[in-house]
Amino acid sequence: MTRILFGLLLVSMALIQATVLPRVNPFSVYPDLVLVLLFVWSSTRSLRESLFWIFFTGILLDVLALDFFGTNALSLAIVVFLGGLARQRVLLANVLIPIALIAIATVFHGVVLAWLRGGSPEGWFIPMQALIHALAIPFIYLAMRGIDR
Repeated sequence: MTRILFGLLLVSMALIQATVLPRVNPFSVYPDLVLVLLFVWSSTRSLRESLFWIFFTGILLDVLALDFFGTNALSLAIVVFLGGLARQRVLLANVLIPIALIAIATVFHGVVLAWLRGGSPEGWFIPMQALIHALAIPFIYLAMRGIDR
């Protein structure tokens, strides 16, 4: 049941992120909700399952953003691998480790996605998005813990 709820949440966040959020948000920087959800999922679940969600979500985001197939999935792969580092027993003792890892994952994701799209990343957009993700990660962890129960 948890996987079904997560899948529905992931699809709805991808649709909101691609259609509604750019129109409603008055700022040019907005959080990548799919990235944060996949990071939290990969830090609490197995790598194999997280890679399935990346493939599924990446193809959905490619269709919504009119990108080449595999662009978003490839750029989200670093998120799963860094989320797997947050799953280690030693790293679970400190909340600052997942916050730092989501910031690093956001920077890598933004640079790789811009490179795969054929452009260069904007100088201030990616660090601001990393800051937003770092601030949101404790709340998303709490929300995902509620879904698990």
